Amino acid sequence: MNIQASVNTVRVPQQGRSRASFERMLVAAEELMAERGTDDFTLNEVGKRGKVSIGSIYCRFDSKDDLVHGVQARVLERVNREQLEFVERARAETSDLIVLVERLVEGTAETLRRFADVMRPFMLRASTDPVVASLGKARYAEVANAVQSALLDYRSEIRQPDPERAVQSSYRILYSAIARYLGFGSSMGSAWDGDWEVLKEDLARMIAAFLTAPAAIP
Repeated sequence: MNIQASVNTVRVPQQGRSRASFERMLVAAEELMAERGTDDFTLNEVGKRGKVSIGSIYCRFDSKDDLVHGVQARVLERVNREQLEFVERARAETSDLIVLVERLVEGTAETLRRFADVMRPFMLRASTDPVVASLGKARYAEVANAVQSALLDYRSEIRQPDPERAVQSSYRILYSAIARYLGFGSSMGSAWDGDWEVLKEDLARMIAAFLTAPAAIP
């Protein structure tokens, strides 16, 4: 799947007034998705909320699908920018593996929670939309690689026999647990209703223990 080809179907205007109208389209669609938890909206609703005409929308997007893809790219750019920034801060300001794990868990969890309402519709759509799935995987890999690289700064303290595998598994488990809590890939009704702070604390402890404990002898 050529992600860039799909993104290029969005015709971004150059003039200020047109760019303002274009931004209102994206904001309106994003707000509707966040409110409803799905992509169940019409272009007429986008036009009404964004104060733009249907003709203006079709001037920029060939279809509703293209609009959804444009919104996803916009959202994930913000999500990833925030995540990568906190990883770099934690990496620069921390000189202890356990503290780094705590900060990475906290940053990952809180960033995903802030964007949960608008990310959830894309997680639901990913099972049927290869463009959404491909872009989501690419953005996930970008952050995963940054987190894993930060943890591997402490390779000498990681006592698992394969440090790369250990940090990959750690991030995968962290992301999966947070995503499950937030209801990604499912309805909010199936999201975990346990204590958020307990979840973060236990994830940090489990990951730190896994990385620093010697591997069991088979």
